[in-house]
Amino acid sequence: MEYQESITPERAERFVFSLGVGDLATELCRANTALGLAKIHWAQAALGREPDALFLGGPDMTVTRNLPRWEMGFAYGGKFDWRGPGEPMTVLQVKPNVCGMLVAGLEELPPPEILRERVTHLRQNPGWLDDIKLEFDLDRSNHFVNVYSSPPDSGLPPYLAVLHGAAPELREDNPYGWGLYWDRSPALCRAARHFETPWGPLDVLVGEPAQIYFRTHQRAAKFAAARRLYFAQRLFGPVTVICNDLHQGLISPGEMYLGCHPVSDETAMLPFTVRREWPGYLLRGRRYLGKETLARAGLAGQAQELGVQERLEQASLLPHGSGYVAAGPGEVVRREVAGRLRVFLRREGRETDNPREMATGYRGEEVLERTLALGLAEVAYRLEFIATVVAP
Repeated sequence: MEYQESITPERAERFVFSLGVGDLATELCRANTALGLAKIHWAQAALGREPDALFLGGPDMTVTRNLPRWEMGFAYGGKFDWRGPGEPMTVLQVKPNVCGMLVAGLEELPPPEILRERVTHLRQNPGWLDDIKLEFDLDRSNHFVNVYSSPPDSGLPPYLAVLHGAAPELREDNPYGWGLYWDRSPALCRAARHFETPWGPLDVLVGEPAQIYFRTHQRAAKFAAARRLYFAQRLFGPVTVICNDLHQGLISPGEMYLGCHPVSDETAMLPFTVRREWPGYLLRGRRYLGKETLARAGLAGQAQELGVQERLEQASLLPHGSGYVAAGPGEVVRREVAGRLRVFLRREGRETDNPREMATGYRGEEVLERTLALGLAEVAYRLEFIATVVAP
């Protein structure tokens, strides 16, 4: 496409591919993500590229409680893909934070009073890893530590701890290099190309800076995985790692996962949680969506029309949880305020553009049911909830 004037949020919304459950939170995600995609399309066109960045929304696509990310036009529960020919490019406002979930097998479960003491000690003295002083983040946002029991005939350890955490230590410039967050890392901002689009600013890395950032991100992802394991060992002692996977970060300079697992191994078991005190699940996901899944979701024609069917067919995506619910009924509205398009939820006679007010809790098992119905995964094991060890 030659002219940026033809780029609009309405055009960008056609590049949102929804596998969602179709509720109000799904529609909020679609409306806000169209603004973020329009900004990426604008930057792509300015760089002489085809403006064809897309968002594949998973069954859990929803709002995010990260206000800066939402205000920049990026929601939650899906995969962004802005790959194309030429030099690599990375969008910074998606804010990869290398968050993920560790599933750790336990032969014995420490008594509750011992766990409480260990949590207190870990909170007060998180320790060091790779010469970096750690922060305790297991009680922030939607992070948690839960314990479940395994099915007796599963061959798994009798107890499984699920630990959800990121690497807040690396959001600013750090020993690995640039920080992960564009608004916390001056060195990263200096390396970026800045664009003022009609829908707000966007910063991207192009060429060698994108490659440098991706290498830094990969080191950060390894650090975050080691950090989750270190915290689990501090809490539970020796553990067996079942999985320790990223669900919020880059898998290439042009592919960003926001709240869902990339699937590289169809034999691997990945965690899915509904609500903190509900049963959890270990799922085996599909490596590729494929033609059948796109057709089943009613997306094949849209993908073919926009020329992105191959990218979608080769995509993988597995939700890591049910996602936030926005209780309805309600109406999703996009309108301009102070020269900037924003997404509002009109509900019960009032409006809000704050996603923290839009969310009213977590969904139930409808996301899991949708995931299975689309053939994105199969249930390996259902895990029975025992206790929450750490939560906000």
